[in-house]
Parts: sequence; C-alpha cells; structure tokens
Amino acid sequence: MEKILLIRLSSLGDIVLTTPAIRAIRSHHPNAYIAMLVAKQSADILLHNPNLNEIIHFDRLSKHKDTAEMYRILRILRQRNFSLSIDFQRKFRTELLMYLSGATDRVGKGILSTVRVPESGNKHATEHYFDLLHAVGIPAEDRHLEIYLHESERTKACQLFKHEGINDGDLTIGLFPGAGWKLREWMPERFAKIADRLVTNFKAQVVLFGGPNDVTLVNHIANTMDELAINFAGKLNLRELSSCIEKCDLFISNDTGPMHIATAVGTQTVALFGPGNHIRFQPIGDNHTLIRYDVPCSPCKQFTDKCKDNICMKGITVDDVWDSICRILN
Repeated sequence: MEKILLIRLSSLGDIVLTTPAIRAIRSHHPNAYIAMLVAKQSADILLHNPNLNEIIHFDRLSKHKDTAEMYRILRILRQRNFSLSIDFQRKFRTELLMYLSGATDRVGKGILSTVRVPESGNKHATEHYFDLLHAVGIPAEDRHLEIYLHESERTKACQLFKHEGINDGDLTIGLFPGAGWKLREWMPERFAKIADRLVTNFKAQVVLFGGPNDVTLVNHIANTMDELAINFAGKLNLRELSSCIEKCDLFISNDTGPMHIATAVGTQTVALFGPGNHIRFQPIGDNHTLIRYDVPCSPCKQFTDKCKDNICMKGITVDDVWDSICRILN
C-alpha cells in the first residue's frame, strides 16, 4: 500500500482550503494510506473526512519544548514509512519534517524537496495547492471546500439553537466579528449596527460567533446593540461552530477561518476583506459576496502591526455591507 503524508500545520482557514487537494489525491490514489499532519488546535476540522486514513496532531502550544514535540512527531512519521510527502505549508520547518520523515518523494518549494514547485502568480490558495499535485501527475480541478459533519453534530446544533429560542423557519444570520489578525477586524460598532438593522428590518435571529479570544469583543458588540442577539462567543468547540454556521441562512464575517468554514458547509457568506489578500483567500463560489475598500497598500505584508490607521477596514461602511445584505435577502 502506498503511504502518502500531507502537511499543513496552520491555520484553520488554510487547512479547510486544502480539502479540495485532499479529495483529488484520494481520487487519484484510491487505495493509498493518506495521513495529514496538522496543528492540534485545528485538527478537528478534518474529522470524519473519508479521504484521510489518519490525522496526526502537532501540538504547537505544547508545554514541552518545541524541539521535544518535533522529535515526537518525527518518531511517528518515520514509523509510517511514507513514500510520498506533500508540503502545503511551504515553510522551512514543514519542509524539514517532510525531509526527516524519510519519504522518498517530497513535493514542496525548498532545497529539501525532490520535486520543487515555487509559488507562481497571485491566485487562489486552492490553485497553489493544485500546483503541487500537478507536479507529480495528480489531476485536480474541483475547488469546492468540504467539511464532513456527523448527523449527531447537526442534531446538537439544532438543540443549541432551540435552547436559544431559534425555531425552524426563522431567518438566522451569523456574524463573526473576530479575526486571527487584529487589523482584519471590521469595527465592532459597525457590526452592532448591522445586527440591529437585521433584527429591525428582517426580524432576523442574529447569532454572534467567536472563539475564546473573541469573547470580550463579541460581548462589547452585544452590549452596544439596541436589539437582542444570541451570543455564542467562546461557548462552542470547532465542530459545534461548524454545525451552527451550517444552520445559518447567511454568514457575515471578516477574513478569517470561520469564513472558509461557512463556504465549506454551504452557507451563503458576506466576506469583509482589508489587509488580507482577497485574490488568494476570497470565499469560493458565485453565491458569496466579497466587500473591500481598495487602497494602494492592500494586501499588507502578512501579520504586520505597522499600520496606524487601518484605512482598508475603516473604508468599508455600514451602508456598503447593508446594501449587499439587502440584495441577498430581498
């Protein structure tokens, strides 16, 4: 049995964006043993994926020294005897892991790769991943994202919504005001205004989502609103978040991982882009809406904190977002 190792340690959205490539690899190698090395904090997003035989967790927040975690992972990788490895991350550490895994054929961009594929052009991340596959003869064209939710997870989402007074048939709009990078966040007061308008004009049930680091931000939005919203910030694990997003009729989000989750579960999405590369990371599909304020300095160098005015996000007005929402809901 051929054994294939895929590597993408971070981040959540980037891992979701690998799912079309994973599917293409499985289609081309139906009998292979396919394992994926991912960060432990985001690994659950790949649960139940039938295209993977194994998910290997790399604990980037381990209490042990990073070197110890690298040794632990290397022991696991070498035990598997992989013949082919593909580095979706294209960083030195992931390339080193690929090299030290013992895989004979290694697809990446650095000198430790046996098949070197430099990134070419400004195009969607899924297409960059496909370039790696094409270099070793694996056809890949279908870019639709996927997350495999179990029926029990969908049932749990129904129960969570019902507990909060959301009934079947209610217009339900999800908002995700957080982001992994602060400069990607639209102004919380503007999210609050959008939420109030949704309740007032469409009688919508507004659900505020956020991770553990977003609780203060989401609480501020909820307290700023004149109307009532359901606040799930910090209360859901990754699978529950995905199941709840699937139940929403519309999802409004900054450029962040849950935006790609919404695309993967088929929820129509309004995506607010600022410093991020909208060509590379925009939601896939014609039923999604991208809103951005074009400035010469966008996209920024990733995760810089040198920007003083955040004009690319401030330039997106409440009316810009509201007009897009109305076009969708009407």
